[in-house]
Amino acid sequence: MKQPVFTEALKILDGKFCNLPFHQERIFRTSKTFFEKPARIDLSESDIPLEYRNGIVKCRIIYSGHVIGIEYQHYKFRTIRKLKLIVDDAIDYSFKYADRHNIDNLLSRKHECDDILIVKNGCITDTSFSNVVFRNESGLYTPASYLLAGTKRRLLLEQGIIQEKEIKAEDIKEYSRLYIINTMIDLEDNVSLDTSDLI
Repeated sequence: MKQPVFTEALKILDGKFCNLPFHQERIFRTSKTFFEKPARIDLSESDIPLEYRNGIVKCRIIYSGHVIGIEYQHYKFRTIRKLKLIVDDAIDYSFKYADRHNIDNLLSRKHECDDILIVKNGCITDTSFSNVVFRNESGLYTPASYLLAGTKRRLLLEQGIIQEKEIKAEDIKEYSRLYIINTMIDLEDNVSLDTSDLI
């Protein structure tokens, strides 16, 4: 039986890994679930190629029972102006699989929008590439019904900056703004849109 392949994306800022322990823990947890020997991937900042030691860089690790490859690329923020709500009650992305065909199939339905916001069993989950945070006058809230337990999401929850809450599709009107967060994108980067731009 062919072993599944997973990815892990890490942010490098001016030659320093960000939030590294959370990523190492997720790799360990994933590999412990799927493989006989849990993987421990030791990353050294001295191994970062010189041309990727300035600015914001995305480091992508591809692994199965062993490390398949490590890729680096300079990161540019995406512009998100509109999100299309797409319903899929069967989707599962609880582990960071390299094979994203289920999400890509949903993404093909975004039409004129920049990305999708996936609704599962009536509840808001994630976009195709990020967790989300909603803002209203009471504070910042992330859906309890996420697809993937993102490392940035976990950090913000542990810091008490955001709170977890069940958010149904019909609850969107209670919020004024939606923020996109992931390994590469912080709240203060303000990759966000008005909730009126959710189609």
